[in-house]
Amino acid sequence: MRKFVFFLLVLCLPVFISTTGTAQTKKDWPTKGATIGAAPIGGVYYVWAGGPAKVLGEKLGIPASVESTGGPVHNVQLVNAKELHFGMVTAAPAYEGWNGTGWAKGKKYQNIRAIFPMYTTYFQMYAMKKSGIKSIKDFNGKSIGTGPVGGTPATYWPMIIAEAGVKPKRIVNASSSDLDNQMKDGLLDASGQAVGLPWGLISATETTHEIVVLGVEDDIATSFIKKHPDFAKGIIPKGTYKSLQSDLPTLTVWNFMVTYKDMPDDFIYAFTKEIFKNKPLLVSVHKSAQEVEPKNILYCPIPLHPGAIKYYEEVGIKIPKEMRP
Repeated sequence: MRKFVFFLLVLCLPVFISTTGTAQTKKDWPTKGATIGAAPIGGVYYVWAGGPAKVLGEKLGIPASVESTGGPVHNVQLVNAKELHFGMVTAAPAYEGWNGTGWAKGKKYQNIRAIFPMYTTYFQMYAMKKSGIKSIKDFNGKSIGTGPVGGTPATYWPMIIAEAGVKPKRIVNASSSDLDNQMKDGLLDASGQAVGLPWGLISATETTHEIVVLGVEDDIATSFIKKHPDFAKGIIPKGTYKSLQSDLPTLTVWNFMVTYKDMPDDFIYAFTKEIFKNKPLLVSVHKSAQEVEPKNILYCPIPLHPGAIKYYEEVGIKIPKEMRP
């Protein structure tokens, strides 16, 4: 009997050690659920966030909810205050928040840390063809929609339009779907966003209406980038929309997922690793996730989380000094 009991104890010992090890690994992980700050329902961010939420739930066993927020600026504020576990941001608002410039107005949001690159945002607008608008230079005296307050488009489109030297009659902030309805009702002359390609709302609207797709002309982009070096020039390829018959120059900026600095290193390492392992899952949610590549983290303008840095170094990415916390 003694030998039998000893034998059972020996068999159980590895299980006990394994279980204890797992408990130690998951210490301080948000096992009861994680929150991901996206943007208003219906926007690309809200759809895109479904991919990382699935990775958290299906691969790490952590239920995740996608939260509707005002967008990148709002997400920087909420993650910095630990009111969200994760937030989706564009490079420019994150950079300004970190340095206390631009929208941050002197207050620095330095509790945030980047985890992984998402996709390139393209600044794009559209107007009804009957409006006669052919460029953002035609916006004098017009009513222009720029998305919800707190989002990247609402923050930067007015600045881009000002750089073009024009003065709209009014700038309207609301969800993209609301702005689309206002334009169809003749209450708005053009509506813009800052999203990945393609912007589903343009694709949907051009099936029932004749529209003109607008970008940012090269001369405007050049002068804007001199003042905002976190932006870059980009091209929306012809054929992206049936209404787009030639390549369209515009401004671009990268998107990143961020968390707060106190999130456990081992958890962020595991999350980062699973994100890249499960890229096909992300692409199945939104095809702009094709840009989720480790090398693209080098476009990030703010420091990375140590757990993420561990992963990037393992796959051979050299993280520069300024990107280390």
